[in-house]
Formats: sequence, structure tokens, C-alpha cells
Amino acid sequence: MVSSNNKLFEVLEYIVDLVLLNFLFIICSLPLVTAYPAFVALVGAIKYTSEEDPTPAWKLFFKLFYNYLKNGLKLWVALLLVSVVIMGDIIAAFYMPNALQNFLLPFNMIVILVFFGVFSYLTKLFILGERHFKTVVVRSFLLFFRKPLKPVLITIINGIIVILSIYLRFVPFIISFSLLAFTYYFLMFARNHEMENS
Repeated sequence: MVSSNNKLFEVLEYIVDLVLLNFLFIICSLPLVTAYPAFVALVGAIKYTSEEDPTPAWKLFFKLFYNYLKNGLKLWVALLLVSVVIMGDIIAAFYMPNALQNFLLPFNMIVILVFFGVFSYLTKLFILGERHFKTVVVRSFLLFFRKPLKPVLITIINGIIVILSIYLRFVPFIISFSLLAFTYYFLMFARNHEMENS
């Protein structure tokens, strides 16, 4: 009975940490230019908290946010430019003749999938300590084309979380960003950590 109570308290403590990290992510993302470093810090804090780092989650978040800020801003600018181009292509496709639309819309969907896949590996490499812009981008592309399954799963699951959060209000706003980051952590890091420990 005592052990089950301990497990319950651990789960509740973890949920409280996720809510707190969600709030810190929102605060640190308000300038928008700091959104990517804040997201990487959110995933990193969830990673270390899940791996039983004794440091409080909020301290981990601020430490990681500070560490990722400088190089993360460069990546965020590049990601924003690419996403603006992709959005422009999607909007432009709707104003083209039907024959071109039939080609461009599936093409744009593939480009979006590649973008999110590369983003997934980019974030993983960044958390693992890779800071050189060119190296991290090239390695992310190579990793995505060699191992596309996890990023595709992340994109699908996070898409479902976003849809439920916005339209059905199924996922409360106080934890939705942490759920996105937890999905990312679970698929990209958790199994590797289990294999290392076994």
C-alpha cells in the first residue's frame, strides 16, 4: 500500500512539473524569437526530470534555456524563414489552376513532413550538444532520411494533440505544450535511455 501511494505521489509530482514547465515555456516564448530555445529547454527539462535528475524542473528549464539561447536563436530564424516559404507555397497553390494544385498540394504535404522530421532530429542533436549550425542541419537531414518513423509519429501525435487542444478543448492549455514536448522526449530519447540502463 505504501509503495502504491509513493507511485501516486510521483505521478502527481511529475504532472505538477509538466504544468510548471508548460507555464515557463509560455513565458519564455512571449518574445517569439526565443520560442525555439524555450522549446528545446522544455524537452531537455522533461528529459532530465524523467531520467530522475534531482535538480528541480524549473531550475533545469532556466539553465537549459540560458545554454540554448544564443545558438537556438540562429536555428529559430532559419526555421522561421523556411516555414514562411512553405506557407507561401501552400497559399499560392490555392490560386493556381487545378492541374497545378493537384501536383503542388501533395508536394507541399511532403515538404511539411520533411520539415517536421528534420526539426525533430535538429532538436535532438541540439539537446545532445551539437551546436554548429551547418553540421546540425546536415546531420538532421541525413538522420530523417535514414530513420523517418519516429519524426513521422511525433508529427502525427502532436498534430492530434494540437487539434484536440484547439477545437475540442480536450487537452487543457495549462499542459498542452508540455504534452507536445513529452511526446517528443518519449519517442526520441526514452527508449534509448531504457536500453542504456538495461
